[in-house]
Amino acid sequence: MIFETLVLHASDFIEWLDASGAQGSARRVVPAQTLEIRLSQAPRDLELIHKTSGTALWRRIPAGLRRVVAGEAVPADLVPPAEAMFPIAGEVRDPAGRFLPRRFALNAGQCAGQRLRMFRSPHGTRFGRAGGLIGRATLDDGTPLPWALLALRVTPPLADPFDFVAQSDAHGEFRLSLERLPALTKDAPADVYPAVLSVRAAPDGTDPDALPQALVRTTGGAPFKTELAVDIAPGRIVTLASPGRDALVLQFP
Repeated sequence: MIFETLVLHASDFIEWLDASGAQGSARRVVPAQTLEIRLSQAPRDLELIHKTSGTALWRRIPAGLRRVVAGEAVPADLVPPAEAMFPIAGEVRDPAGRFLPRRFALNAGQCAGQRLRMFRSPHGTRFGRAGGLIGRATLDDGTPLPWALLALRVTPPLADPFDFVAQSDAHGEFRLSLERLPALTKDAPADVYPAVLSVRAAPDGTDPDALPQALVRTTGGAPFKTELAVDIAPGRIVTLASPGRDALVLQFP
C-alpha cells in the first residue's frame, strides 16, 4: 500500500551543448558535472542540480513544485503548477580548459527547456583527416580580439554546403576543425573548395549568443567587408588570415 507520494518538479533544465565544428547534426552534450557555474542573477531559492545530461533548476516557489500527495499519485497530481518565468544570468567555465568560458542570460521556468552553446578551446580542438584552420583574430593595430565567433561555409562541387563554427580564446587564437568535410576525389575539377567566412565579435564578447556582426579585412578599395572568401584544401591544416596579414583582422561596424 502506498501511503503518500512525493512529487517534485524542476522549474527548468539547461543542456550545455558542444557547438564547435561541423553544424547541422545532433550536438553532443557537455556533462554538467564537469563545469563550474557562477550565477550573477537568480532567485534566492534557486538550486542547481548537475547531471550528465544537463543542469536542473530547482525552486521552492511556488509551493506546488514540491509537495506530498496522500496515497498514490494520479495523473492530475503530476501536472506542474503554474509558474512565472524568471531571469537568471551568470558565467560557465570548464576547469579542464577543453571549452571556453562564456556568459549567459536567459528567462527560465515553466519547464521550457534551455540550450546553451559552448565552444571548444584551441586546447580542446582536435584535427582529423579532414584537416582544419588555425589562426589569431586581431584588430587592425594588432590588438588580439578574444571571443570572436567564426562561421565558415564550405561548398564542395556538386554537394550541399558544409557549415563550421569556432570561437577564439582570450588571446584571440582559434582552431577550427573541418571534421566531416568530404575529401577531394581523384577527378575533382580543383584541389580546393570555395568557402566564405563571416565573424561575430565585440570588445566584450563573452556571451556568444549576443555578438554583433563584425567586418573582416579583405582586399580592394573597401578593405573591410562582412565576408572573406577563402579556399579550403581538405586534409590540410593551414593558417587563416586576412590577405597580406599574419592574422585575421577584424573591425567593428
